[in-house]
Amino acid sequence: MANPGLLARTPYFFSGRKPFREERLLSYIRREHRRGRHLGDILQDAYVRRCGSREFVWSTLRNTSLIELLEADIREAFERASEALSNHA
Repeated sequence: MANPGLLARTPYFFSGRKPFREERLLSYIRREHRRGRHLGDILQDAYVRRCGSREFVWSTLRNTSLIELLEADIREAFERASEALSNHA
């Protein structure tokens, strides 16, 4: 078992989370969503499951502005589709 003194010297010991894991997870979710995948499908990916527990994934989603980013991506997609339809007509 690990030495408790060693853990106390770890900078992430008291924070409970590793910020780089959160950033990687969020960038993966956004990248896949921009490719046209649904959020529910992305959350089922093996990569997301390897990032951490289900609680970690949901806490990461709750504590970020990811939903706002996805909303902006959806708006951009609607605007592009609307422009394409108006140019086609």
